[in-house]
Amino acid sequence: MRLCLVSSIIALLVSILAESRSEIMLLLIGMCLFGVVSFYGRMRYQYLLCIGLSMSLTSIYCHAWLDARLASRLAAEYSGVVVSGIADLVACDYSREGIERYQLNMRSIDESSSDEYLNLALQKLKKLSITNYRSNTNSKVLRCGERIQFTAKLRAPYSFINPVGFDYEAWLLSRGIDASGYLISSEALAVAPNLLTNLITLRQAGIERSSALSGFSGQVVPALLFGVSGYLEKEYWLSLQKTGAIHLFVVSGLHVSFLVLIVVFLWRRIVQLEMLLAPYNSSYLMKLTPLVLLICCLLYAYMAGFGLAVQRSSLMIMVAIGMTYYRSHWSLLDTWLWVMWLVLLINPLACLFIGFWFSFTAVGALLLTHLGAVSVGKKKSSSSFMITPSWWGSMVRPQWVVFIALMPFLWMFQQSQSLLSLLVNILAIPLLAFCILPLSLLALLFEEGVFTLALNSLFEIGFDLLQLVSYESSWLVYKPIGVWLFMLLPWMLTVMLFRGFPFRRLSLLLVGLIYFLPLGAIEDKLLVLDVGQGLSLYGTSKSTFNSSSNSTVEGAWVYDTGAEFRSGFSIGESVVAKNVLAFSGDRVDLLFVSHSDNDHAGGELGLRRKIKVNKSYAGQPMSDDHASCHQLAFQWNQVGEYQWRILSIAHEKKKLSDNDLSCIVQIKYRGRRILLTGDIGRGIERQLIERYGEELKSDILLVSHHGSHSSSSEAFIRSVSPELAIVSSGFKNSFRHPHQVVLDRFKSLEVPVYITALSGAIEINIEEEISVVEWRKNNPPIWRQ
Repeated sequence: MRLCLVSSIIALLVSILAESRSEIMLLLIGMCLFGVVSFYGRMRYQYLLCIGLSMSLTSIYCHAWLDARLASRLAAEYSGVVVSGIADLVACDYSREGIERYQLNMRSIDESSSDEYLNLALQKLKKLSITNYRSNTNSKVLRCGERIQFTAKLRAPYSFINPVGFDYEAWLLSRGIDASGYLISSEALAVAPNLLTNLITLRQAGIERSSALSGFSGQVVPALLFGVSGYLEKEYWLSLQKTGAIHLFVVSGLHVSFLVLIVVFLWRRIVQLEMLLAPYNSSYLMKLTPLVLLICCLLYAYMAGFGLAVQRSSLMIMVAIGMTYYRSHWSLLDTWLWVMWLVLLINPLACLFIGFWFSFTAVGALLLTHLGAVSVGKKKSSSSFMITPSWWGSMVRPQWVVFIALMPFLWMFQQSQSLLSLLVNILAIPLLAFCILPLSLLALLFEEGVFTLALNSLFEIGFDLLQLVSYESSWLVYKPIGVWLFMLLPWMLTVMLFRGFPFRRLSLLLVGLIYFLPLGAIEDKLLVLDVGQGLSLYGTSKSTFNSSSNSTVEGAWVYDTGAEFRSGFSIGESVVAKNVLAFSGDRVDLLFVSHSDNDHAGGELGLRRKIKVNKSYAGQPMSDDHASCHQLAFQWNQVGEYQWRILSIAHEKKKLSDNDLSCIVQIKYRGRRILLTGDIGRGIERQLIERYGEELKSDILLVSHHGSHSSSSEAFIRSVSPELAIVSSGFKNSFRHPHQVVLDRFKSLEVPVYITALSGAIEINIEEEISVVEWRKNNPPIWRQ
């Protein structure tokens, strides 16, 4: 049975990871499969038959699940359609002032279009994610559990596609969301309450009650008890991320286990009370114990939002309850495997996200090191409750094991690793279990009072300390991704095996060397990142030895950082920083900010939260960190293997628009030139032609102003004479960039144009000839629009 289970898990992982082109993860899964086949295959042919059958059935299920989810999704060609219909509100988020988010389960859609295919596509919609911007609508606040008549403008599931980054399309698909959009109008309809609406209303009441608490409690308790993290301010969220304590402040296995223990304690007292009145043999409540615990576990898992860690923890507890009640022989390893299988069966796409690997790797590492073993023998004396070396070891060892186990996965997902996180977790976990969670429950029950005051005091002290720790950025360790992470896994596994295992100490030494030794860029990269209706370009060169200067040459630079949206989502942090971390670590030598418009400069603050910038230049300096690029001399400068210079004319005119003040940079790499023009218009283009003439010639042109008709004159294109042009623009953007007249102009001059909205990130390879890789078209998974 265990063999079939492991084979089925591997098949689920391979089916999804092969679609998502996650090569490193596939290498890991392939190694596991090889190990299983090698171990069992030499015994009996029945084992091979079991492996083949379980993997075949699981793969069929996985693809059928994907097909069923994709069948109801709104197609990309219908993005922007306005629909009306009736739906049930099943989830609400009021954590951001003026912005409300709802999940709608569709009941019916009005067929208002004359397009038969569009009506058919709309009728298939099952679940929508809708935002209500209060400044744009006069509708009243909607309540969870209501049925509403609504009108909304929908967007098809669509994701930025870069070498590294969050797959938003897959995330929407994993939650069954067929389209997103914003609300135009709504009206609540009368409907009889049922069990589901009562549960939805109860959860929302708990969230609102907890968010109404004063001070830090109103920000943290919704996350601690209900999994709603939007109330917590951004700076504190970042401090939790950097110190490795983020898992403690959103509902996880620790929270579920703690609350189940409370239920066990209370139920035991009720059973004891019943037994005072009736003999044991006639105790009905004792027989109901497993059912009560299962219902409580399921109920809280729903209240906590059914996140991945909650699913894993609640399923493990439910399996343990069932096995304990039936007195079956059951190992913790079997529980771990069955729960992993169930989680993947419920949602095969879960393996694409960081939470799956963190949750199961941490628990699996603890099981591997036998931390759950029960010691027997001598009775412990009363002194065992004091802080003894063995007690301290039981506190430190689990954190040390998890620290090592998560190391490669943190770097794989562009997260930092820090020795300070060990100390933080050692102190924070018991504090959370014995103080914060009980006080949170009491504060929720009794609202304002002594419990809320005590909780706020703890949070104030805790967050002050966390922020002090998070400022120690020198302790944060990032590594670029590569196949070397795959090689780290067997060493990590060896370190956690039993004492005396061969090469255990050597593996620990190697892991320590990898952790402490700096690792530079693995390969050269030149990327026009897919950042929607904005711009960001990133270049890095790997470490090479320059014999003439007798030194190591490397460098990384970024031109523009994308936008930051009013929801708080930062392109600079979520897209640009992730790709920088993945390819060259947490430092860039040069940052160019073309001008102050949000779609070019809005993401800078988010980028700087994770990336150290040595030097920055801006067309419109907005802080003391910026030097004006217009004051630089027209000469070549060096960063790694790249050379750069500024083409400036802005100081020649007194009054210029923000767009025309853009920092114009020419990059030289391996004898080829790339011209970056920001958002300049035709007037600046004419002045560039007059002033620089032949110096404008470049092999690659980053088209100005996202392909607007106010830029890219024919004279300018002829002066630059590019081999290819690249437009950075958003999918179906409201400006309709790039304009067809601009595309026709490039076509008439026989210059091929690549558009990030269609191509995703555009990777430029400069060898003897220039070639490009279009990441959206590079072996896309079946869910890619």
